[in-house]
Amino acid sequence: MKRLVFLTARLPFPASSGRKNVMYNYCKILHETYGYDITVISYLEEGDDPNKKPDFINDVIVLPNVSAKKKIKNLMLKTFFQRKWPMQVSLFWDSLNAVRIKEVLDEIKPDVVIADMVRMTEYAREYQGYKIADLDDMLSIRYERQLSQDMASINPYGAYLYSLPKNVQKILSSSGMKTAILKSEVSLLKRYERNIAKSYNKIVFVADREAKILNNELKFDRAVAVPLGVDVEYYGEFFDKQEKNQHTIAFLGAMSVAHNEAGAIHFIRDIFPLIQERVSDAQFIVVGGGITDQLKKAAKGNDSVVFTGRVEDVRTEVGKCQVFVCPLTFGSGIKTKNLEAMAMGIPVVTTTIGAENINAIDGQDWLVADDDQAFANQVVRVMTDTCLSERLTRNGNSYVKENFTWNVAKERMKQIV
Repeated sequence: MKRLVFLTARLPFPASSGRKNVMYNYCKILHETYGYDITVISYLEEGDDPNKKPDFINDVIVLPNVSAKKKIKNLMLKTFFQRKWPMQVSLFWDSLNAVRIKEVLDEIKPDVVIADMVRMTEYAREYQGYKIADLDDMLSIRYERQLSQDMASINPYGAYLYSLPKNVQKILSSSGMKTAILKSEVSLLKRYERNIAKSYNKIVFVADREAKILNNELKFDRAVAVPLGVDVEYYGEFFDKQEKNQHTIAFLGAMSVAHNEAGAIHFIRDIFPLIQERVSDAQFIVVGGGITDQLKKAAKGNDSVVFTGRVEDVRTEVGKCQVFVCPLTFGSGIKTKNLEAMAMGIPVVTTTIGAENINAIDGQDWLVADDDQAFANQVVRVMTDTCLSERLTRNGNSYVKENFTWNVAKERMKQIV
């Protein structure tokens, strides 16, 4: 059997969030369809359990998490002084782990190595065999879009910020500091993404648009789009089978991720009050771990905002809501959360950013709005217009079944393995 090593920053199981869902199904397809024996070498996130690996993954090797001391050293030397690595790489680099990974690769001699996202690509950069950088989306685009936002309410550092001393958090949280660091990160990411593209055999994005951008800049075709899919049978179990709680609105995602946190805060502060003026018993359910102090502060005094925290099965929370919202104001790639909601039969109201790279039709498959009042109006329409809600439920579900099953990704993988 052919051998494949997958380098990841979090375990690719269970399929409980957008990125985990993608990695889980990639591994499943690579084993069941293309016959690879898969070894995962991974860091652990909170809640990860390597003992729960699915049968299609042969082995899991856990890397010790990078210490705060090493992260700071990498940031100071590689990111800010040498201007060599973006923060995404510095925060996940450990020379001892690099030695361990090399030892495993030398022992296994894999036919293919896949590095998950920018943060893990440095570990396989010098590997002489066939290697794939699965970048998911172009982070430089996502971060560049953040610069156009109100920096006062955005945390570009993610969960890492809260692991630092309070006085350091305060310094890093000033709008001026965040803007300066983001500008630096955009510049470093643009250069690093293109350098990695020259070092790896294939670069994978989930969206055609971003693969085309990179190929046009490189002047040769190395980037490939492998669209993510949705397990329509899994999510479809809730389609028309679970009674919806009237006037409930759901949002899903890891809240330590900047665009999710900013989107949730924006909805709570600027859109949800407009909805409550017309639907007084409306409730907003935020599903996902990493609830930040900023989010709690935004929701303070509004008992109609509920944080579930991380849940094992998102269907149990999202599937019982009447509307799903995606109020993102920046981001890149494909927003899996929208597709999962549509597969569950939940009508979706999204911004243009949330709709990017998904060619569903506004007014037919879902509703799209960017203005706060217009967004609130669309949510209220879904909650009060049964015919509209039922039409969006049927059409959205059909759209996902026709365009975003894993069979599409399975075919595209022929181009990379």
